[in-house]
Amino acid sequence: MVRPKRLRSGGSSSARPEQDEDYVPPTDVEDQPIEGSCAGASSSGAGATSSRGRRPSGSDPVVSGIPDTPLLRGLGGHISAIYRTQERSPITGWRCSWKPVLRFYQRASPALRDALGRTPLGPFLTIPRIQSDWRLVAALCERRFGKTNTFHFPCCELAITPLDFVMLTGIPIAGEVILPLSVILMDRAAALMGVSLETMTADSGWEAGKVKLSWLANILEATAICVIDLNSLAFTSVLRVFLLFILGSCFFMTDQSCVETSFLPLMDPIDRFDTFDWGGAIYASILAGLRRVSRGGGRSVRFFYHFLEMWAHEYLDPFCPSLKVLDVTSFPRSSRWSAPSSKVDSHLLDKAREELDRLTLRRVTLQPFSDFDDMIQLHCRGVRRFMGRRVAFSYFGICEYFLGERVLHQSDGEFRIPLAPPLEMTLALDCDTFMEGMRTAGVPIHHLVGEVVTHSFYLSWFRGVSIGPIMRPFSTRPGATEVGGKLVEKYFQMRPLLAILEEDNRALIEENAHLRGRYATFEDPSVTFEAIPPYQCRPRPDVSFDFDADLAQDDDED
Repeated sequence: MVRPKRLRSGGSSSARPEQDEDYVPPTDVEDQPIEGSCAGASSSGAGATSSRGRRPSGSDPVVSGIPDTPLLRGLGGHISAIYRTQERSPITGWRCSWKPVLRFYQRASPALRDALGRTPLGPFLTIPRIQSDWRLVAALCERRFGKTNTFHFPCCELAITPLDFVMLTGIPIAGEVILPLSVILMDRAAALMGVSLETMTADSGWEAGKVKLSWLANILEATAICVIDLNSLAFTSVLRVFLLFILGSCFFMTDQSCVETSFLPLMDPIDRFDTFDWGGAIYASILAGLRRVSRGGGRSVRFFYHFLEMWAHEYLDPFCPSLKVLDVTSFPRSSRWSAPSSKVDSHLLDKAREELDRLTLRRVTLQPFSDFDDMIQLHCRGVRRFMGRRVAFSYFGICEYFLGERVLHQSDGEFRIPLAPPLEMTLALDCDTFMEGMRTAGVPIHHLVGEVVTHSFYLSWFRGVSIGPIMRPFSTRPGATEVGGKLVEKYFQMRPLLAILEEDNRALIEENAHLRGRYATFEDPSVTFEAIPPYQCRPRPDVSFDFDADLAQDDDED
């Protein structure tokens, strides 16, 4: 393989190539560990005050005085507590670099593109890149709770389901579970990538069992990937480098902008790559990344965070673009947003928080893929069965639960009251029969849920175990005032009255103009003002404007 060219600045090819606009470097210490969610929290019943302790210097503080719920504990240490204190989001770095991956893929030769397309990552590479709304992603992270691996919105609980993942990324969840990776020697890594040991050492590409993404990018830049042929001696090595670059840039990031070379043995021989469950590992990495961020376990996002915006487009009406041309054939489904559409404007962080704080069931699409049975049968074989089960997905030795019993309404539209989640949501990977079943098929959940109930009954239960709205009555930022909480509640209460008043005003204006015209032209002098019946205004609704009254929830019943 051709040795990567040195960049002139600094004399080392390890310098970052063209800066990816998706990449936002951290502005503070990256990996400050945070104490467990139960630190300083009372373990007594509902209403206990959580997290009164203080964290070490340099880590995010625990917010005192935030009550726990019977389900969610340690809320003072959750990222949602930051907003309650009117502070900025603690997220300062966004580690996914999707743009250079797609740029290299578009420049690849037909043979290389075809080889990539036949891997499990092939459909993902066809998705047009979206310019992500980081504020929306940050607001969603504030609504994510690792206790259930779900988002808690005011109207219901929603999860990123395995079906959502496959339908939106195209990466199948099938194959051999990826076990914990083992460190490999530098000489073997160099041989698998088709470079000499001397080149890797001279270019400073190696770093403690990892290789720098910028160094991999320089290899692809220096290789004639636009014309490389299947019969080329370097073809397999280039394909390995490309796959390693994809894994490190989009899915398995580190704070040092490197990627583990331990992935390389999974590509030796190259056909072996297709036998592993990459979809399950990436899905689990998203769940693990959300858990880490929501608990403040570091200040950079190190998972494929673009997926959260794809997911919000499907489920949450306030964040869904409107297609100008209906598209029912695109797969992955997220690729259809490349068609002409009215893109939702980027949100201020407070605005995104406000939308989620006031989300009602009427503005949620519980089953976005209900009309795509044929597509699901073709591309998502076996994934649908996970919707009604409790499944463990492996992320290189750590398992993350998908609790299907909590979100059966995303499967059939019917609400049920689930039992409590497992005490431990992150399991170590064991090679016993039970865990093998949990990973491959999951376990039934009929004994973990109750009967079907109305949404109003579900909502009365859900409000007692979840956090509900997190906005304060007023939130301010320099230069403007964002209206929230009770004031917005009163506005929504007043809307019916305002609509009636506007209609009355329009009718009075028309009547006034008509009378003035008749008076000016003397169309009928015999008609006096006394003979004209007064305008009958519509009755006003009984609206209370007591700002000390309890908030009236704008909830959707059945």
